[in-house]
Amino acid sequence: MNPGIFFGLFAAFLFAFSLISLKKSFEEFPPSVAFLCDAVFGLVIWVPVSLILGVNPINFLSILPWALASAILSEAYYFYVLSKGEISLTGTILASYPIYTAILSRFINNEILNGPQIRAILITIIGTLIVTLDKNINLKDLKKKDYIFWALSGAIAVGLSDSLSKNAIDRISLQDFLFILAFVQVPVAVVYLKLEKEKLSHLRDLTKDIGKYKFALVGSLFNILGVLFLWISFSEIYASIASPLTATYPVLMVILAYIFLKEKVNKKDYFGIILVLIGIITLSRVS
Repeated sequence: MNPGIFFGLFAAFLFAFSLISLKKSFEEFPPSVAFLCDAVFGLVIWVPVSLILGVNPINFLSILPWALASAILSEAYYFYVLSKGEISLTGTILASYPIYTAILSRFINNEILNGPQIRAILITIIGTLIVTLDKNINLKDLKKKDYIFWALSGAIAVGLSDSLSKNAIDRISLQDFLFILAFVQVPVAVVYLKLEKEKLSHLRDLTKDIGKYKFALVGSLFNILGVLFLWISFSEIYASIASPLTATYPVLMVILAYIFLKEKVNKKDYFGIILVLIGIITLSRVS
């Protein structure tokens, strides 16, 4: 198995735990507070990792625009979109972002997939969308154009960001991109707080009352680790292959809920999980 596939699946596993905690944190705080936690953990984790791998200061300025685009499009904006509309509809459309990653990477990164790879990717994406789709979704929500707009714009934004980030990682280096991204997230997080009219005192309170922010902190920790392995996956394989793998976290959430919470798995989810497994196994053989 290509190591990029393993790293992509491990990233999805971390994202599954992240989303479970972040959903709880959204009940207590707006998404900007969770993203602030992201920025803090980014400095604590990504900076040391990138320094160990060896950064080159000469590349910092050239990689800055790509890191800024990633911090805004695939991080801050993604958090913002999750808070818009019904999660049953928004989450399903957001889960389609690998489609846009594959399309845009064809032009931005000149990624050319063979027939078996395309079929495996489509099977994986379809399976993920089936699992993500809420069986109790209200069809009237489909008529609410605002929901569709925010979710679709979020999916396209993540697809564009992932394609651009892959380009930067291939042209320059993973560690330089990671190092700059860690610092760029901080001002983006501050601006995000201001837009949601939240106070910077949250940053001070994080160290004083950890229990109050526990779900935001745990969710952000897993998210930062997940993004780390996402970028490592991108450095090993095509973004159009890695992206569908990292997006399978809803499937893993269903499996984890079945194992640890004894929640029942319905027929729709069984079908989606089987498709994802077929897609992953096929990808591992043809990549």
